[in-house]
Amino acid sequence: MQPARNPDDIWYAIAHTEVVLAPKRSLATFGDTVINYHLITEKMDSVNEIRVREGRVHAERPQVLTPAYFEQLMLDGFGEEAREYLDWLRGHVQDLTFLKYGFRFRKEETRESTIHESMDSAAARVKAHVEGLGEPLTAVIKGIDDAWETCLLKFVTDTIRQSAPMNVNELKKRRMLQETGGVSGAVREEIDRDFHDAGTDANKMRVLGEKLRSYAIFEAYEDRFYELVRRCRK
Repeated sequence: MQPARNPDDIWYAIAHTEVVLAPKRSLATFGDTVINYHLITEKMDSVNEIRVREGRVHAERPQVLTPAYFEQLMLDGFGEEAREYLDWLRGHVQDLTFLKYGFRFRKEETRESTIHESMDSAAARVKAHVEGLGEPLTAVIKGIDDAWETCLLKFVTDTIRQSAPMNVNELKKRRMLQETGGVSGAVREEIDRDFHDAGTDANKMRVLGEKLRSYAIFEAYEDRFYELVRRCRK
């Protein structure tokens, strides 16, 4: 088990993360996105010895959170002051929408190579190579060698922040944020998919029941859920 990293080291890595070439597309609103990355770092205690890591980050489709589920996530570990803030937020912010993004970082897809030149020269070389490939979902990032995962996560969070406004606008255009019975169209679509996928799988049904409760919408789907359970037991 690796020792906990010093917070100063984390902030240093974040401050020295630089996107040399950003993806030309935002994260997909209605599907998963795979972003290829080339992360460039200078090897520790070496001069003009540059490590290039190549891999993929898998971003799952943005998920619209119900207000109750968001409150549950936000209030966990907080006191009355946080609840008062949420009450104020509901009263002062129209069309309150929160998106949850799921990311899977697969280390097994990481490849490494070494370039013997300066950091700036290596970055320019890799950028030119990637631009020549014409891949709109590929990024080139400069970071710190012993904290390269932190640099990659910094890139991921920035990508989320930049994509979120577009994702929300696309959801609005399809009326996925409009509520019926206190449940948005996007959440209804997600739950419908889960019902369909559950079939007669007891484990998937259990997960579906937990999701309905965590979203605080179990009552709205109670009859449908128990009908699914009854069909499974026949």
